[in-house]
Amino acid sequence: MLLFILIGAFSVAGAGSEELLVEAGSLAVLPCTIKSPTKGSPSVQWVKINGRDRNTVWRRERSGMEFQGVEVAPRARCPHSDFGKGVFNLHIERVRAEDGGEYTCTTTDRRKEVQRHVLRVIQVSVSPAAPLEGSSVNVTCSVTPRPAEATVSWKLNGSPLSLQQTRSTANMEERQIMSMSPRETGQWTCTVRLGKKEGEATQYLSMQGISSPLAEVTQLYRAVGSPVVLPCVFSEGLTPQNAGWQRNLNGAGPFRPLPPTLQPSGPQRDLSVRMERVEAGDGGTYRCFGEVAGRKLQRQLLLVTAQVRSSSPVKLNAPVSLTCELSNGTGVTGYEWLQITYDANGTRTETPKCQTKTLRIPKMTEQHTGEWVCRYRGEQGILGNVTYSFQVMSHLEAERPSSGKAGMVTGVGFLIVVLLLIVLQMYKNYRRRKMILQYPALETIVHSASNAREGRERERMREKAQGSQPQA
Repeated sequence: MLLFILIGAFSVAGAGSEELLVEAGSLAVLPCTIKSPTKGSPSVQWVKINGRDRNTVWRRERSGMEFQGVEVAPRARCPHSDFGKGVFNLHIERVRAEDGGEYTCTTTDRRKEVQRHVLRVIQVSVSPAAPLEGSSVNVTCSVTPRPAEATVSWKLNGSPLSLQQTRSTANMEERQIMSMSPRETGQWTCTVRLGKKEGEATQYLSMQGISSPLAEVTQLYRAVGSPVVLPCVFSEGLTPQNAGWQRNLNGAGPFRPLPPTLQPSGPQRDLSVRMERVEAGDGGTYRCFGEVAGRKLQRQLLLVTAQVRSSSPVKLNAPVSLTCELSNGTGVTGYEWLQITYDANGTRTETPKCQTKTLRIPKMTEQHTGEWVCRYRGEQGILGNVTYSFQVMSHLEAERPSSGKAGMVTGVGFLIVVLLLIVLQMYKNYRRRKMILQYPALETIVHSASNAREGRERERMREKAQGSQPQA
């Protein structure tokens, strides 16, 4: 009898439970593999243990019949494609906190094998779900079932959470934000470590308030003469009261209201301001504000204007210096000048020239005419650019000497033509007189013919005059 008990004890292979840390809402895969499967059909049973209760999750008999429990159905299954390999992993889709607990997989082939797993579900929750800017918020990381020896750490948008941003409660599983601001919005990630196992869960924390721009201070770069939109949009469903715009152009004095033509009319969630043309004096700090639920919300926008200035009038064959000027160069780390050219097909080509704030051309030629772009950048990349064109200015300078030369050439040419005509006529008269003097008889005949023709003309005029007198 004792021998049979020992044989039965050794015929059941057991192992310690394996920890699985899974994020809520994801797919949980609990492994179960027969080490040396036979060609026959084994029986498999997945059971979840809740204290003294044992609930069957999924079961397969040797005949191939399958049964599924009602607790996690239809989210739990074992893929048939792996059965031939002796793999009976339990897949639980869209895992929930209540799915956490201890699971056993019992397989019977040549012998009975039992594999144990503890599924721990990690979930990050936010309360309230959509907090108003300036309100208090709690961010909680829960692990179900919770192990006492686990450690918890936090990341915000992929970076370790600063202790100055939140206040810790009784344990590291909860963080409290005293005053919600744009700095706390984004992906909150809770990392749970349990021995050598590690798992994490992420929750996006949004905020009700001014949704655009989200940052408390935003910089906008625009070239002088271009349009600009200063954004200020409140969250959907919010209608701010006592809203408006102010600006501080020189950065030293107090904020003053924008002109009435730029102020929003009536209560609305979109308070954005559009300027059709930015002038050099429009650079400065602009502030949008409004009240929601008794809280005053505001955003500041720093408008930086850019333009190109020349040290002297642009002339051909003369040196030229162009400087890229910004009303505020605090965030600028570098400049770059590019020459823009177009081929016969209109294809645009950008040719880098130098990486300085001032562009110096020793001698202005036709090769330099066209568009030049000053591009300025900061730590986050290209901030903006401003375009300067030599085309119009160089042509104006070139037209002055060319128009004077053209007038002079035209006058001289006309004078030469007149002189040539006079000389030609004099030469013709000279040839005619020379030919007549060589033939005196011919000259007499010509004069006689001319006199006879004149006499006949006078006689005809006399007869015509007498015929027109009235009869007595």
